[in-house]
Amino acid sequence: MAGVCLGVVLGSGTSAGAHPLGDFSTNQYSGLRISPDAVTVDYILDLAELPAVRERESVDGDHDGTVTDAERQRYVADTCGVIAYSQEVRVDGQQLTFAVTAGTVAFPPGQGGLTTVRLECALRAPLALTADAVMEYTGVAYADQSGWIETTAVADRVTFTSTDVPATSISGRLSAYPESMLKTPPNVRTAHLALRPGGPAAAPAAATPPAADTSARSGGTDRFTKAFTDFIGAPRLTLGIGLAAVALSLVLGAAHAFAPGHGKTLMAAYLVSERGSLRQAGVVALTVTLTHTAGVLVLGIILTTTLTFAPEQVYGWLGIVSGALVTVVGAVLLRRAWLRRDGAADVGHGHGHGHGHGHGHGHGHGHGHGHGDGDDQDGSAVAVAVRPDAVVPAAPGPLRVRGLVAMGFAGGLVPSPSAIVVLLGAAALGRTWFGVLLVLGYGVGMAATLCGIGLILARWRDRVERRSTGRLVVLLRRFAPPVTAGLIVVVGLGLALRAAALLPA
Repeated sequence: MAGVCLGVVLGSGTSAGAHPLGDFSTNQYSGLRISPDAVTVDYILDLAELPAVRERESVDGDHDGTVTDAERQRYVADTCGVIAYSQEVRVDGQQLTFAVTAGTVAFPPGQGGLTTVRLECALRAPLALTADAVMEYTGVAYADQSGWIETTAVADRVTFTSTDVPATSISGRLSAYPESMLKTPPNVRTAHLALRPGGPAAAPAAATPPAADTSARSGGTDRFTKAFTDFIGAPRLTLGIGLAAVALSLVLGAAHAFAPGHGKTLMAAYLVSERGSLRQAGVVALTVTLTHTAGVLVLGIILTTTLTFAPEQVYGWLGIVSGALVTVVGAVLLRRAWLRRDGAADVGHGHGHGHGHGHGHGHGHGHGHGHGDGDDQDGSAVAVAVRPDAVVPAAPGPLRVRGLVAMGFAGGLVPSPSAIVVLLGAAALGRTWFGVLLVLGYGVGMAATLCGIGLILARWRDRVERRSTGRLVVLLRRFAPPVTAGLIVVVGLGLALRAAALLPA
């Protein structure tokens, strides 16, 4: 029963978004080209929607909402200059110095009315290669950001006797990310090359095709999200469009509730191990929704008011805290199951059986269950355990409201990036109130789904127990709580470790 519950609630879900790597990703490509007289670097920066919000604000120097050619040129010169300084290339231990030879910046459309940022910098450092040499490259730009990090190297009239990076970009210079690698993107910031003068000339670098619209080939949930965010950018916000967007926000909130996390695992564990009520499950669901919605609104406000806030860092730490809270809740449930393992189960059985017979059939049955205690005139024998010489721990009572709230808080602590993008997109178009309304609808959809999951789990649990034999019910009640609670501990540790691994160095 515990395993099936966890199988249901831990079912996979996708995070919808226009950018293949996620709304927080900072993606970089460094294409090295080594010739006898120079080393050039084709550097590309691809920022997803949320980091692009801050970056575009820094491009728009006068903050009037319009990026002029002069502002573009200033930004390219300044940023590419920083990128050039961050390139660490040594040939036989000698550091090369790069200069900027060209650069461009563009703002491809993203989701929710927001844009992404694509910066291209052409860098060059002089080189005099007359004998075999060893080159070491390290790209340290945006070292505190996570995303797709790719490095290639091409020999031009030079021969590589050894290399640890490919010659061609598997992403087409960050224009078409392979879907099979989106969950585990490359993180290659270094290259080690053994050089020898002489060799064929390299072919001219091919132009990069326009970036593909990855959202057009996404799954059903992603298509719903794209339609949802398209409502934000509609030229005219009519009543029909507004109602359709709110309805779609309810649907997406419900779908988002099926994604991993969001308190479903904790709710299932509580219903199984504590035999919790639907009302208690509702408290967990409501807390998850309120925490999630408040997180979206707070992060959205912060992102629109400051340029120094790094949401990708905050998301990593929120994931760690959420995983730690889930682990603590699982440990509490495990302890409660351990206290019930023997004595609590026997006390519950003895009390129910003795108490029922004592009042329903008279003193004789009560005395029989007392096993010769000798003092059962008031029916007190019904409270005596089957093993009177054993020390029986008191059975824990039901969790208090603060315990249920802690479950919900742990499940809703990490807000949805897609919801934040919707809010920021609406704010950028002067429709902040509409964005807030859609975020609230998103939360209502989540709450309804979580409550429905709790209802299904509770009724399914009762139906399984009614149809099971007496011994099977005893085994389920005895072993399901500790097994379920133990799995919750494992899930919490996994969430924390995963968030820590994804946290930028």
